Amino acid sequence: MSGTAYPIGYGRGEIEPGIASLVDAVRQAGFDTFSSCEGHAEDADGSRSIPRFTSVAFYAREEKARSVHEFYMRYRDGLMCSWCFRGGFVLHRRTSVIVLGWTLENCGFIGEAADFADHVTRTVTAGRDTDIPILIAMFADIASSKAAGSAAEAAATAVGPSP
Repeated sequence: MSGTAYPIGYGRGEIEPGIASLVDAVRQAGFDTFSSCEGHAEDADGSRSIPRFTSVAFYAREEKARSVHEFYMRYRDGLMCSWCFRGGFVLHRRTSVIVLGWTLENCGFIGEAADFADHVTRTVTAGRDTDIPILIAMFADIASSKAAGSAAEAAATAVGPSP
């Protein structure tokens, strides 16, 4: 997939390849994404001044964000990193309306690390190699749950109200 197919990332209209599959899963679960990062242990110049950990941000009302968190609780024991949800009001990129946005963000490797540099490297590596596939499965589960709920709702409507 071409990164330019995603209107995501700080106004650049691109997406990093290491997070593209997670962004796809979030979108297939029905959420409009607005930012993401695959995680970086080093800056572009090779320095380690500002490590950035894996994250994906999406617009959602509180009840939908709560459902994501409920699914997350089912999957968190398999994750190698601690993850958090941050919510706040943001300006929607297409509509310029203030809406609630959520970021699912990798907060750090939960295992032992030799020092800060090792912790950063382990966080970025585990975020990409272990946690992203688990989070993709989680968002696929959310999408399946939504589809099953929609099908059940349609079937109940087709049958009509109970007597």
